[in-house]
Amino acid sequence: MGFDVHAVKRNELRYLNDYCVMPWGWCLDLRRRLLKWGASSDSMPSKDEIYYLRGLSHRRISVLIHLRLQEILGRKLCPAPVELATPELVLAFVKKHKQCFVKTPWSSSGRGIYHTTDGPTPELEQWCRGALKRQGSVLCEEALDKMMDLGVEFYSDNGKAEVRGYSVFETDSHSQYSYGIVASKKELKSRITKLYPKFDEVVAAVTQVLDELVAPHYNGWLGVDMLLFNNVQSSTKYKVGSRKSVSSSITAQSLENVGIDPCVELNLRPTMGAITSVLGNKLLAPDAEAKFIIEQRSSNSDPWPQSRESVIENGRLVAGTLQLTTPSPTALYRAVLKVEK
Repeated sequence: MGFDVHAVKRNELRYLNDYCVMPWGWCLDLRRRLLKWGASSDSMPSKDEIYYLRGLSHRRISVLIHLRLQEILGRKLCPAPVELATPELVLAFVKKHKQCFVKTPWSSSGRGIYHTTDGPTPELEQWCRGALKRQGSVLCEEALDKMMDLGVEFYSDNGKAEVRGYSVFETDSHSQYSYGIVASKKELKSRITKLYPKFDEVVAAVTQVLDELVAPHYNGWLGVDMLLFNNVQSSTKYKVGSRKSVSSSITAQSLENVGIDPCVELNLRPTMGAITSVLGNKLLAPDAEAKFIIEQRSSNSDPWPQSRESVIENGRLVAGTLQLTTPSPTALYRAVLKVEK
């Protein structure tokens, strides 16, 4: 079905040749375990490189990207994040911008993000003090009137970042991933540019910034999450509305009110967006559209949600649901691809 995939057990790593390890994210402990299992040191970053990657993964990189983009484009696209290091400064920011996000420098899958809608609270102050104690600072951002979550998926090699695909996805009010839209690269880009016609200009500028700041120090997949928002000055409510209702209500006159946050965050790893981008071009029928969903159950005795049987034609998924993870009676999570139309 468009992929040649083979599972590798940990005790088989020592017998592989000419391969590269690409985990969800790097840390020294993972490197140590891979070496213990027999993986080649040439297949992974060195200790010094992992330390450097940790620095690049700090959320302050998004601030640098915002500032550099302003220089390249000659205009400000949206309010840039602000890095703060004391509870007093954070609470003052939240008091000024009641609807905002407070984010720890390092987090995963929406964890480490506090979405506040009613100003400073004792709960927020407690969370903030704990985050500052653990990580030294937090990033504060004004909430925007969201219209679309999206991402640009790059591959960095030999000091250059190349666009490999696009992603359109849904998140909840806490910025946790809900599902991704799976379609062709052409269809996803069309959906984005329909709302924001100057998208190519922004992507070109982001690529230039990545070539300057990231690509010389990192090889592999990376994703830049972005956001389209209602830029009408009177709009202050953060919205988690469905994309379908937003898209259908857009008119030519209102396109000028659509703004873009060009870097909600930078992810130095194969992201969900990279997965959905590859699936859309390799596994899905050309005219089909699907959702990439991580399903879960509370215990291994609970049944999985019912789904239609997959229909495969010419090696492509045409209809139904395809399970992407190895079936296991003890698994609490599974990845599935569900064709929408």
